[in-house]
Amino acid sequence: MSSEPLQDRRRHRTEREIAAAALDLFEQHGVDGTTVDDIARVAGVSARTVFRYATTKERAALIADHEVEARVDRGLDALRADHPLVPQLEALWRAVLTALGDGRSESGSHALRLWRLAAREPRLLLAAIAQDEERLARFQARLADRLDLDPLAVRVVLESTSAVVRVALDRWASDPAAHELVATYDAACRALGDHSGLPLDR
Repeated sequence: MSSEPLQDRRRHRTEREIAAAALDLFEQHGVDGTTVDDIARVAGVSARTVFRYATTKERAALIADHEVEARVDRGLDALRADHPLVPQLEALWRAVLTALGDGRSESGSHALRLWRLAAREPRLLLAAIAQDEERLARFQARLADRLDLDPLAVRVVLESTSAVVRVALDRWASDPAAHELVATYDAACRALGDHSGLPLDR
């Protein structure tokens, strides 16, 4: 039995149901053809509950998987100021992408469908980019404070390593049968290293 408190389990289940409902409806009817009331009906909750978890209908599909977020939190807490930040973050993002199971896990399947849909739904893509920028801003403040590093340097490293993740996700989603996610990410990291002079041992 899970040691997670019952209230948290219920909240996470509601998050998954809302995100799944939003993604299903967006795939079937498009973002413009879907309302918050539609998402609430399919998820079995009220529209008010949807807005409790997501500020817009686009963000309903982007509700973060709590297990993935927990993995990121643990990885950020493990970063050390006396080691180069880039390889540490690359290792963290690689672990997160590995956990997606190349689309075979529940969170991986959702991510694959989401990125494929975002390629043809500009509003969803813009919402995903905006949400990612907000997360990076939180990470920046957190790391700069905990590791006592220059906020500008932390931002540059976070933005650049996260951009590599987005490139890998885009390529993977374009043809998952041809592009294995982690291998694509590794190739993207090598490409960045090749053109920046960074010594990447891969």
